[in-house]
Amino acid sequence: METAARMPRAFRPAQGPLRTLVVSAALLSALYLAGCTSPSMTGPELTPAGPPLPPITSDDLVGKWGLGSFREEKDLQRTTEEARRFCSNPYIITKGPNGGVMMYLADQSTPSELFVRSAGGRVYIGPPNQPPGGLKDRQVMSFENGVLVAGWVDPTVAARYGTMVFVRCPEGGAKPAARTAAAPATPAPAPAPAQ
Repeated sequence: METAARMPRAFRPAQGPLRTLVVSAALLSALYLAGCTSPSMTGPELTPAGPPLPPITSDDLVGKWGLGSFREEKDLQRTTEEARRFCSNPYIITKGPNGGVMMYLADQSTPSELFVRSAGGRVYIGPPNQPPGGLKDRQVMSFENGVLVAGWVDPTVAARYGTMVFVRCPEGGAKPAARTAAAPATPAPAPAPAQ
């Protein structure tokens, strides 16, 4: 094998600062390509599935909701059933003072007034101080039969919280859970006093 000194200059390995530059460029290119081909960690794609959504108003959102979240589309049905069970401790959406609805944003301990807005054929629920589809918004993915599915637009929030499922609670509160335990046994009669 020839040594680097006997190789033509064009084929000699880079040395010193040039070598560092070449290696850095190669690593950055590899990371870039890996990012383009790796699966997304942000959850389901935030686009409406199927036909356009029916118009949604703030009034449609006011009420009590069972709440759940999922990360994989295959878990939607199971999560919807679980959210329905949470009507015993509902997520309450009230009317806001300016025509919006009072809901929690990600990582917020007090509700904010959010508005239903649309852009590009998509429906969003978010604060008024940003355009529809901003990072603090939820994108409505479906809304039918009392079930609202909404994903966070911000990928970092979506990775933490998943896609939210709101199930409208029945009027008058949730039905009590059916008891599966046997009825308590009748206490034994007290023994007769000794004579």
